[in-house]
Amino acid sequence: MRKKLLILAGAGLHTELVLTAKRMGIETYVTDCLPLDKAPAKAVADHAWYLDITETDAIVERCREEKIDGVINMYYNPCQLPYQEICERLGLPCFATKEQHQIFTDKRLFLKACAENGVDIIPQYSVEDFASDNPNVEYPVYVKPSDSRGSRGQSICHSYGEVKAAILRAKSESTNGEVLIEKYMGHAQDITMCYFMVDGELRMEYIVDKYNANPEDGFPGSVLCGAAPSVNARVITENSRPQVERMLKNLGFINAPVFVQGFVDGEKFRVYDPALRLPAGLYDLALRDITGFDLFRAMIEFALNGKFPAYMHDIEKTIPLNGNHYVSMWVFLRPGTISEIHGLDKLRSREHVFSVMPKYKEGDKIEEWRDIRQSFCEVVIFCEDIKELRGAIRGMYSDLEILDENGKDMKTAFFDPDILR
Repeated sequence: MRKKLLILAGAGLHTELVLTAKRMGIETYVTDCLPLDKAPAKAVADHAWYLDITETDAIVERCREEKIDGVINMYYNPCQLPYQEICERLGLPCFATKEQHQIFTDKRLFLKACAENGVDIIPQYSVEDFASDNPNVEYPVYVKPSDSRGSRGQSICHSYGEVKAAILRAKSESTNGEVLIEKYMGHAQDITMCYFMVDGELRMEYIVDKYNANPEDGFPGSVLCGAAPSVNARVITENSRPQVERMLKNLGFINAPVFVQGFVDGEKFRVYDPALRLPAGLYDLALRDITGFDLFRAMIEFALNGKFPAYMHDIEKTIPLNGNHYVSMWVFLRPGTISEIHGLDKLRSREHVFSVMPKYKEGDKIEEWRDIRQSFCEVVIFCEDIKELRGAIRGMYSDLEILDENGKDMKTAFFDPDILR
């Protein structure tokens, strides 16, 4: 009898996860509250459920009826706590305990764990520090929800007068109503590190240098480009990895994907955001194409068996990407209604372009969300030559044309590829 796997959330990123499971002979189920046209992974799965990921009682009951053998959350923040609860109630393999998931979904708890384990963090302020115009506050400051995602509800504040509105905005995007206020790190290099704990030992999948939109672009904290291998690998590996590894071991992780984000500050790496999942992007698909290393299969095997396959111990060997440069590009749009989309096929056929994943179609309305929701698509490019890489990025912008109802191009917040080294 075939094993049965439930995948939480049917977004496009999970399509390859479904296809991999089906190639492994596994019966696939996908659930969220979205219709098929907004949940592409459902369209390729054997079974589509329309239960929201927060409806854990209903999901657990349905899993028992269907005799589900494993549950998986690969990419999405909102799935983390429901995933843990569903697995615990069904007695199925899970990356971590309830307490561990709480630490890695609440930034306040995570920063406390960092402080207790000697991991550098960004200097913090409390909401009480802004009860009045405090002369001890060094502006600009960064205000954000304690448990949100995708740069939502985040603001850069240059004065006391801006902070009050920013706190309200952050609270509106936080499920627990808590906010964090920290020193704004300006142009410090933003980094994402992705690890796997494999049988209690830390293995690094990658370090990605992130290039964020400029403040004047209106998308605080939103990424325009993620590039690997990192030019900051030495600082991270020598000065930060031991502390992060100690923290993860002290917190009791055995088998789990863990990623943390932070800023390179001189010889320090100051962390600011964690998750018990993989970063939402197309790196894992590109990694398989470049190196043959299959993380989709590894995640599925864990969901069904409670252990990662033995080859996961060797994942660090993939970090050089066989001599390739890799970038994920996000194309942002200004507010308006998309009337025409041109150039997707041309971009997909361009040399060195690995994948193009649009999120919107003609007729969709783009609001002024000021976060990752205003990105039209993710484009993955990789090649050996840095000059060719820069040329492919410029070609991406020239190929794509997204017009509003007045015939004006909606693209905004352009990335300068000459920054890449």
